[in-house]
Amino acid sequence: MKTIQRSLQILCLFPVLLAAACAPASTPLPGAVTTEAPTVPAAASAELTGTALYQFSCAACHGKDHTGSTFELAGQTIKVPGLDWDNMNRSFKADPSRGSVPEQVALAITKGQDAGGGELNSMMPRWSALSQAQVDSLIQYIQTEDPTNEATATNLMGEGLFRTSCAACHGMDGAGKTFDKDGNTIATPSLHWSELRQTFSRDPNRGSVPEQIALAITTGQDESGAQLNTMMPRWSFLSQAQVDSLVQYLQTTFK
Repeated sequence: MKTIQRSLQILCLFPVLLAAACAPASTPLPGAVTTEAPTVPAAASAELTGTALYQFSCAACHGKDHTGSTFELAGQTIKVPGLDWDNMNRSFKADPSRGSVPEQVALAITKGQDAGGGELNSMMPRWSALSQAQVDSLIQYIQTEDPTNEATATNLMGEGLFRTSCAACHGMDGAGKTFDKDGNTIATPSLHWSELRQTFSRDPNRGSVPEQIALAITTGQDESGAQLNTMMPRWSFLSQAQVDSLVQYLQTTFK
């Protein structure tokens, strides 16, 4: 079995592990991890609806324009499905006995069910912690809103940012995860501060460890200044305060 593992210990390096979201896929492989999306603290989650919810939890894989993405890694092509409403409508209306199209899309989001009621690939997080209002707002955004519109949840900080945009891949404990897909093993790196510090202290001319991690988050730079794989989202829309709070959360929580 091929093992795919990026050696750099970079924040949110593999959010593409959500690649199977809302796309028909086979039943999870034996031993595969089912990704239960983490609960966002109440103070942060109250702000995350519609556009902001999509931006923080979906766009990294499915694209800001909802058209999906294609990534290359170690000779493997990973395709992320688009979330075009017309295509989703055709897929989910095939069996009206399962409910309306929005109701079935809600089941895909919260329970990982495909159009036939089967299980989506385990790389798709089960966003069961979302409230009904959040799920409805997200579906409405996908269905009706202009994907070029942006709304940043500026009050989402530290723990809320990690839980919303990183933990599904790297784990609630920041230790990384291992997923099985198509006979390959995809391992996400640990975000424990001791490992991050070891990696980003090799060239102090590039700045302090927190400064270099901030560059990895916002511009996708590794410890040498080279570009990370495109699977790593460039979280350039985050404010400096948000980035600082996220780096501080990693430093104080995952020692």
